[in-house]
This record gives sequence, structure tokens and C-alpha cells, in this order.
Amino acid sequence: MSFDFPPVNKDRAYDCIDAMNPMASARDASVAGVALGWLLAKPWVTSVIIGAKTPEQLKQNLAAVDVKLSAEEMAVLDKVSELPREYPGWMLERQGGERTTGIA
Repeated sequence: MSFDFPPVNKDRAYDCIDAMNPMASARDASVAGVALGWLLAKPWVTSVIIGAKTPEQLKQNLAAVDVKLSAEEMAVLDKVSELPREYPGWMLERQGGERTTGIA
């Protein structure tokens, strides 16, 4: 038995890794480098914290500043990592959906 704190949706995490693997291979980068590059491309992300246990991991993490993802790749990672709506957000969408269809 394992205990994750905070709770981690492992299926979503592995879906993210599966999506990043071909992106990393195409760039001769690590999956961690792609993940860091994706975060660094977000205008609202002001910094990222890297975790390196070896000099090689540090080198790979620092190389993330050179990882440039296409708009399509960014969209794939945005979709696969999307968090579920929490209350009350999902309730407002559900209850207000009919109201918003006629506005635009």
C-alpha cells in the first residue's frame, strides 16, 4: 500500500510522460527538459524549481531553456495535463451552460 501526499493522479501523470517522450526524443532532450521547457513557455510562469540529483540531470534541466515546443505540442501538453474542474467551477458551468449559448 502506498500513500501519496498530496494525492497524485498517476494516470494523468503517465499520460503526460507518454506525450512528452516523442517530443524529448525528437530533440535529443530528457522528458524533464521538455516538461521544464513547456512550463518556461507559459507567460504566467515566472520561475521553475528544478530537482537534480546528478550533474547529468542538472545539465539536462538547464538545457530546458533551449527547448522550444510548437503550438501543437503545447496544446497537446495543455490538454493531457488539464486538471478537472473543482467545485464550484464545474457547477457554474453546468448550471449556466444553457444561459451562455445564446449570448455570443
